[in-house]
Amino acid sequence: PIDSVDPEQAISAPSIHHWFGTDVLGRDLFSRILRGSRISLACALAGAATALLVGVAWGLIAGGGSRQRDNVMMRFVDLVDSIPLVFLVILVASVVRGSVIEESGGGLGVFFVILGFVYWTPMARVVRGETISLANREWALAATALGSSPQRILRKEILPNLVPTILVTLTLIIPRVLLFEAFLSFLGLGVQSPHVSWGTLARDAFEVLNPVNTAWWLVLYPSLVLAMSLLALNIIGDALRSDLDPKDATK
Repeated sequence: PIDSVDPEQAISAPSIHHWFGTDVLGRDLFSRILRGSRISLACALAGAATALLVGVAWGLIAGGGSRQRDNVMMRFVDLVDSIPLVFLVILVASVVRGSVIEESGGGLGVFFVILGFVYWTPMARVVRGETISLANREWALAATALGSSPQRILRKEILPNLVPTILVTLTLIIPRVLLFEAFLSFLGLGVQSPHVSWGTLARDAFEVLNPVNTAWWLVLYPSLVLAMSLLALNIIGDALRSDLDPKDATK
């Protein structure tokens, strides 16, 4: 079993039986990292999905509406961006504490909301700017002249043309959410026991390390897996941007 405890094997160096060594309770670190990948990647995807839904809707409504509505909505985005991230995490956590959101997902629902609330603003800014740009294109002006409603133009004409830009922005958000989750979990503000993520594994490792006990593998392997995942996601993002970025397509 992944969480089987073997005190006799506690803090054992990597070997043929335990590829990444064991932790302070004798649990296999390789299995723990595999288990933590589910939570870490789920947090990244949940935060990106929230940014996608909220950010696209917010940007479309702001960019496709009147100038007064656009100013009000974007000032709110500026307000959210001006709040320090750690303070924003504490604020959102206190608001949803004890709610149905916190009880969902075994207590991870509140963390998914936090990650999504932090990272929807970049998506909203990009979508809003592209919406204003597309609304001034000839085909959009022609649709307006033919009597199409603003809502129909946004839904049928502008939104489909936003898909490449949205996908490019999404590839930037996913690794940022993954790194932010690890940072919060390392500080003790993110994933909590009995759940495990790459950030909590690194935090547990630093609690064990001391001048006498230098169990380097407890820090190295979770950090290495996180770094390799971020590198892979950024490489995939660069490839998608090269193929889908509208600015590159016009060159």
